[in-house]
Amino acid sequence: MSHSDAVSLQRQFDQREIDIDSIVNFLSYLRHEFKHQAVEPKAIETYVSYLIKGSFYQNIRVSQYSFACLCHLVKRIYFQDQPKLRRYASDVVPVLIEKLADNTKVNDISRKALTDYWRAASLDVERCLRKAGFLNDSDIVRQQTLRFLCSLQAAEPKFSPRTLLFDIVSTLRDPVESVRSAGKDCIVTLYTNATPQAVTELKSEIHHQDIPSDMASEIFSALGIQECIEELKTAVDLVVTTPPVSNVLISSVKRTPLAVLPLQAQDENRNVPFLQSDSNQSFSPAVEVFLKQVPVSASDDIKPLFVASSRDLETLMEGLISAFDGKESEANWGQRQKNIVTLREIIHGNAYRDHAIAFITCLKSLSAGINKAVSSLRTTLSAHGCKLVMDLATIAKNGIDPFVDGFMQSLVKLSSSTKKIAAQNANNAITVLLGHTSFQPRVAGMISNACCDKNAQTRLYAAGWLQLTLIAHPTQKAIMESFNCVEVFENCIKSGLSDANPKVREAMRPTYWEFQSIWPQRGAVVMKNLDPMAKKALEKLNPKPESAAHKAEEKRPITGHR
Repeated sequence: MSHSDAVSLQRQFDQREIDIDSIVNFLSYLRHEFKHQAVEPKAIETYVSYLIKGSFYQNIRVSQYSFACLCHLVKRIYFQDQPKLRRYASDVVPVLIEKLADNTKVNDISRKALTDYWRAASLDVERCLRKAGFLNDSDIVRQQTLRFLCSLQAAEPKFSPRTLLFDIVSTLRDPVESVRSAGKDCIVTLYTNATPQAVTELKSEIHHQDIPSDMASEIFSALGIQECIEELKTAVDLVVTTPPVSNVLISSVKRTPLAVLPLQAQDENRNVPFLQSDSNQSFSPAVEVFLKQVPVSASDDIKPLFVASSRDLETLMEGLISAFDGKESEANWGQRQKNIVTLREIIHGNAYRDHAIAFITCLKSLSAGINKAVSSLRTTLSAHGCKLVMDLATIAKNGIDPFVDGFMQSLVKLSSSTKKIAAQNANNAITVLLGHTSFQPRVAGMISNACCDKNAQTRLYAAGWLQLTLIAHPTQKAIMESFNCVEVFENCIKSGLSDANPKVREAMRPTYWEFQSIWPQRGAVVMKNLDPMAKKALEKLNPKPESAAHKAEEKRPITGHR
């Protein structure tokens, strides 16, 4: 198909008044052509852009024909040039996921297109499923995402739920009953006849997320693993008898760092940089402000290291592990620093762009070594460790979600260092990490602990981390509420606003207003319980002072002449 057809489609959609019959006929023609003719590469971007636009057009005929065309285009590119699908994953896959909530016919073609997309770019599809599916505001989309995974396993034997295990189990705590039920059915379907290792991982995740014992018992009974039920009851009894400290619930929700990315057959010839494929990851202006405050990683001396294949990458990264065995010493710290620099060179090269699965798999073995580097008492090694974490977050983004827990533990500890440069490096790394990766309840617990740290410097940083968490994940309000994060955040803000250190109090005030904008009733309670001086200082930073003035005017008693 020539580029002229793409231009014609663009011209019709750009008209001030669209001729419905004309555009429907043209879309019908395009759908037929996609079935039988190759698409000119330079026309793909235009087709994708305008077919997505048409898929959400207010006229139902235009939207249905546009979406059908988009699915046929996915099929055509899948046969014609699979690596190109990855370029458009962040644009197309969320649309396919959103359309799972439509009628049966649309749902069917969405599933088929998503399955083809997964075969060509599994990592990208699973990343989109996490953000656009499991964290979607629509309970129907969340429910249909689970059902899609069941159909994907039936259609594609290579699919493994390990990558999405945390997200799947999280649906068992969803506020909507139908989603919880779908989550239970999904787990039973995916883990029937699973390997003992997979069942062990499932059991561990259910335990760490504190899933109610009755629901867990139903799942284990359906899977025929009755021996897990008594263990689960014992674990639940321990949780019940734990003192009701504010952050106990969050701390108990641990995300198991699984070997998240099974090695699957994927095309090695990925020509598009990952940053480009995910370049539309939108940051709010406030998040950009946070990230711009972080000095650009000092990569002037970092020369990108390129690898020819996944096998070469594995060999290279496996050779870096041995230096991190045991404790740091005079004999090995220099080699550790060289290896961390090499890792930075690898991530700045084509490793994640072209061999993402192999890179993430190898990174699992190296993550403990990275944490040792971050925690090193040698400033240069620790600095390179922090900068490596920043590089990973900036380039791989939520591809490193499974490692965030471990990185955060080391970095939070480093933030209390008496060496100002080391503490600042830790703060910068955590800021970049939180700004680019997904929200995780376990990390929320770590921020809570940091807000209560005896070191004022850590408490000061933690106020900013909490504010960034609230700003960066506005669509995950339901997840925060279901994991009791809201209470934890509220307690952090209360303690911060009354902190003995004036800098901590000052840093927590804008965090309060971010919290108040999401949960206004809870914010009002916090404000009400402050002393007059603290309340006055807080009101000075009110981003909407006119609303406060209006409320004050309403409360002012009316006086008149008698």
